[in-house]
Amino acid sequence: YRERMETAGIPVSLEKFAEYVTRVAYVIENMTKAGLPHPTPFEIETAVAFLFFAEEKCDLVLLEVGMGGNLDATNIVSCTLVAVLASISMDHQEFLGNTLQEIAEKKAGIIKPGCTVVSACQEEKVRETIRKAAKRAGARWREVKAEKLTVEKADIWGQRFLYEGEEYEISLSGEHQPGNAAVALKTLQCLDEKGFPTTLEQRKTGLKEAQWPGRFSVIHRSPLFIVDGAHNPGAAEMLAESVRRYFNGKKIFYIIGMFKDKDYNKVLEITCPYAQKIWTIQTPDNPRALPAGKLARAAARFHPCVEEAGSMEEAVKKAFHTAGKEDVILAIGYLSFLG
Repeated sequence: YRERMETAGIPVSLEKFAEYVTRVAYVIENMTKAGLPHPTPFEIETAVAFLFFAEEKCDLVLLEVGMGGNLDATNIVSCTLVAVLASISMDHQEFLGNTLQEIAEKKAGIIKPGCTVVSACQEEKVRETIRKAAKRAGARWREVKAEKLTVEKADIWGQRFLYEGEEYEISLSGEHQPGNAAVALKTLQCLDEKGFPTTLEQRKTGLKEAQWPGRFSVIHRSPLFIVDGAHNPGAAEMLAESVRRYFNGKKIFYIIGMFKDKDYNKVLEITCPYAQKIWTIQTPDNPRALPAGKLARAAARFHPCVEEAGSMEEAVKKAFHTAGKEDVILAIGYLSFLG
């Protein structure tokens, strides 16, 4: 966790971090002695992060929920300035609900009284659910409108687009990234109104320099080797659209690792038609990992050429041995496997 903070440019000494962890551990010990349930790992990470924010006297915190919204550990905050909702799709159904509306209701739980709500373009039922939640909270509603976003250039190395009459560049590829960038720009506009200004130059530089490892990231050039964290049907649809856009006519080889609590059948149904061959792996050291054999049998329903690999290393070696220099290797699945 500390290494990830330092990678993001937030230096924390090992001694200081150990102090935060020790203080949280002391609280947990007293909780369990009092008969209260032991916090989950994510709740512990959240508590350590909040302690860090308080000690550093942060003026502004960008806080991402772990899952859902209303019951998420991060949602204890009550001083939200802007509640941001990216594109909502089917995910974590066992916890969030079996319809987009149910999931949207949970996600909209981050909306606090008097804040501003920024939303990506959503399906109409999702949009209406969020708008009702914003109205109940007396929150201002701001939405990214598709007609104000025009992609001018897009390839595997980046994209250029117009949003609300201004031109921007991003270094991220992927069909959905211009829309994500527009959500970020709309959020910055709202923060500007709340006393946290940024200049147009800062916004353009920020978008241009932003990196997102594991989101359609190129890690090798010949053959082209890309890793992408598509692990739910919505992300799989966007991945398939990116494949159609960038690799039409090319041979594509997949390495896939999934979690057993994900809708892996739907992900496979959406993505498998574009593959020349598929190797399945089991994400190492994770109790949620789907066994490679079971994943291979599931993939075989949608593709005739599927092979179970004994390890990630084996899958990578076989993919490199099989793919030509002009071909594409695409490793997809949960981000912990891609790491």
